[in-house]
Amino acid sequence: MNADYSTTSLRENQSRQTDEFAQARNLMVDDQLRPSEITDPQLLKVMRSLPREECVSATQKTIAYADVNVPLGASRVLAQPLTTARLVQSCFTTNSPKNALIVGAATGYTAAIFAHLGAQVTALEADPDLAEIGQKFCRLHAPSVTWTVGRLDGGYPPNAPYDLIYFEGTISDIPDFCENQLNDDGSVVGMLTTSSGMASGFQAYRDSNSSKIFTKTFLFDGFLPPLQGLPQTSPFKF
Repeated sequence: MNADYSTTSLRENQSRQTDEFAQARNLMVDDQLRPSEITDPQLLKVMRSLPREECVSATQKTIAYADVNVPLGASRVLAQPLTTARLVQSCFTTNSPKNALIVGAATGYTAAIFAHLGAQVTALEADPDLAEIGQKFCRLHAPSVTWTVGRLDGGYPPNAPYDLIYFEGTISDIPDFCENQLNDDGSVVGMLTTSSGMASGFQAYRDSNSSKIFTKTFLFDGFLPPLQGLPQTSPFKF
């Protein structure tokens, strides 16, 4: 086979695939996000542009933009686009977070979204294989993100205090480290286990009478697997 022909054919296939993923991103925004009250124009713009397919394995790229959680291995997933959009949008309902910690950042998609929305992001991930993918993704698309690989249950004190602590997975209660690493007026966002065994998106702020108590607002019902590496307690511990 002629080498020039092979190279041209490869380039054409790559270009076609790039166009298909770009179309899939637009369909994701127009068919999944906008009809579901995702209205923040900057968030929609970012989710139209970030190549989500680079955050999953080659065998999962065809469903990268589907309305599903995409398996990443090690009991972890890339959250369905609408779940991510709802949680991220909730973080900008009052003050925009300037310093954010993403706990369980996995392959970097949400960390990159926050970086594009103007936050200084620390991405904390315990699984070195997922972190390697996330670091590569962010080097290309969100180079301001700071990555650290280590246990999730202690947060990351060196870059605290944070305006936002965001959990990429379901937790059963707000971990103790949030008490010391969150700004007084900062928020905690993620998915919280419910008594039914499902999960609800939530946003939490410190109680005005105690820095150790968080007042939670529940946003929507959904499902993400439990975020491994955090203590599991009974749901609705206040």
